[in-house]
Amino acid sequence: MNETMSAPQRLLILDIDGLRQDVFLQGLSQGRLPNFARLFGQGGIHLDAVSTAPSITFCAQTTLFTGAQPGRHGITGNQFLDRFEPRFYAFDVGDTLDYDDAVRVFAGLGGLLNEALDSSVPTLYQRAAREGWSSLVAHHMLSRGAETWLRPGLIEIARLTRGSRLFGMEPEDFDGNMVRELTEKLQKGARPEIITAYFLGLDQESHEEGPEAQLTHLAAAIDVQVGQLLDELERQGMLAGTLAAVVSDHGQVGVRAHERHALRVGFPAARELGSFFDALGLDVHDLPGEDNNCEAAVGLNGGMAHVYLRRRPGAWSEPPRFDRDVLPVAQAFWEASASGRYAAELRGAIDMILIRSVEKDGWQADYRVYTPAGLQPVAEFLDEHPEIEAVDAVPRLEGLAGPASGDLLLVTNYRQGYYFGDPQEGVHGGLHPDDSRAVLSLAWPGSRPEDQDRLARIVRDVVEERKQNEGRQHASLADFVPIIETILGW
Repeated sequence: MNETMSAPQRLLILDIDGLRQDVFLQGLSQGRLPNFARLFGQGGIHLDAVSTAPSITFCAQTTLFTGAQPGRHGITGNQFLDRFEPRFYAFDVGDTLDYDDAVRVFAGLGGLLNEALDSSVPTLYQRAAREGWSSLVAHHMLSRGAETWLRPGLIEIARLTRGSRLFGMEPEDFDGNMVRELTEKLQKGARPEIITAYFLGLDQESHEEGPEAQLTHLAAAIDVQVGQLLDELERQGMLAGTLAAVVSDHGQVGVRAHERHALRVGFPAARELGSFFDALGLDVHDLPGEDNNCEAAVGLNGGMAHVYLRRRPGAWSEPPRFDRDVLPVAQAFWEASASGRYAAELRGAIDMILIRSVEKDGWQADYRVYTPAGLQPVAEFLDEHPEIEAVDAVPRLEGLAGPASGDLLLVTNYRQGYYFGDPQEGVHGGLHPDDSRAVLSLAWPGSRPEDQDRLARIVRDVVEERKQNEGRQHASLADFVPIIETILGW
């Protein structure tokens, strides 16, 4: 860092789950976010950042706070299989209704995500602790290395995500509790150098009402709550010298909350993928607790699904045979999507069937597109199919490939409204620009113009070098930690 540049004394991270990049920038430009504008004024740095593949919460949030891609940190979705335990993770409960994982995210000594994250991958908070910085994390699921972790109540989460109108909890109230707990902690004397405030409510609102509801919720609820937090930081003398980051993990695509378009495995009344595997004679993981007693598993992640296939005969930890175990299932999915064979509900539902040979190329094997004429490079296939919209598909899929990613990846047909999971109005998880573009914005209110110029150059240089090295066209959520480390001179 340039010796003449002042250094930020604190880092404030406002993490808004599911916030579309275009919605945030529109709200700022239209003057509808006065409290965010207190941070950004007429300036700030707004990167055209792209989420992980899949563009879904636990996968993307882990990348955001480690700087590692999913194939490296091992959290490859909200749902995925660890073949070596073996152990199926469903952080979002999933349609097998295994509530244990969702509860354990914020329960126990460390929380399930902190335990599942590869121990060799440090978080931002662990890096900060080595530099003598303390961290406070409010309501976020990843906290390893933080001095203080404010967890949401388990009943609150259940009411927000699974509650009915009578017993549910409004997204605004859920996030309001987070801000209240955080400000009370500051009032009691907490002085962390890093503060992460995680706003979950907008994503839930957008799932229920569609992404067109985002700007109203952002302006009417979150901006007001951010103002309350900023007011408290000012009262405590903690806002001056603070570098602020507004981030999100993904965007959203508008779909229809219709049973016809929601593709599931184990839901009792509608199990489109379960029926598909039944027709193939494969026992699929569709009940809690059968992790080691099945031949296939599917991790549903909105616009994308992992399909794991067990070597037959053999253990989950053994690579499946490409010709015998993997290719026939890929062909069957192609036939199901083309004609409805094996499962009529899958007709027209799948845009891409991505496949790889771990048997030949190892657990980091890259994906290619299955077609009846043979396997095709992803970039070539997308060039030939412009109707399939995707952003930075190849580097994102390369970053996903690892031991915890599927033998197959299924990408749904968003144009016709298909997605994996329960019926909802807004979805994410795919490669489409609408659910892939995320917020990655930085502001340093009150700093000198020369420091702001230097800050912008640092961000530009870090991102451009990483884009070149990784063959990307856009900034990535994985750039956030390297940017912060470079700004702070760690």
